[in-house]
Amino acid sequence: MKALLTFLLRAPVWRSTAFIFAAVFVATLVVLESGAFAGDGAVTIPYGQWVSDWMPLIGASLAALVTWGLRQLPANVVALFGNARVELLINNAIGYGLNAVKDAAKGKTLSVDVGNKVLAEALQYAVENAPAWLLSWAGGPEGLAKKIFGRLDLEPAADASAVKLVTTTANAGE
Repeated sequence: MKALLTFLLRAPVWRSTAFIFAAVFVATLVVLESGAFAGDGAVTIPYGQWVSDWMPLIGASLAALVTWGLRQLPANVVALFGNARVELLINNAIGYGLNAVKDAAKGKTLSVDVGNKVLAEALQYAVENAPAWLLSWAGGPEGLAKKIFGRLDLEPAADASAVKLVTTTANAGE
């Protein structure tokens, strides 16, 4: 019997998951009330009541199963979710930077001076509002500044020297 269980439940994740589901099932059976018996020998089984009693358990079990399933996703799918969060952060930071700087507007070509101010405001917003894991996923403040710089519509005289200056300023403010 032990060899069969070891074969079926080879991975530690499966063992712990199977144990949790078995424990919940046994606990539910212990707590569950049995059907009401009529005096004339007929048995009434209250299926509706059982289902309504079990709904919180079923809902919690499904939520746990979905959460566990999400933890088993391949790394490239997790990377897609992480990249989507970085893209959202960049879009929000650029929107904030454009709104925070005078003479900056979406779709308008920015001068070097205004572009540097927008970049600084956007990076500061991102650093202050993003969780640490998302900042590291985006390449830290410098990687994030490069991504924001690449998205801004700057005049041809602009160069990437602003990224280094803004990153240094953002790191000094932490």
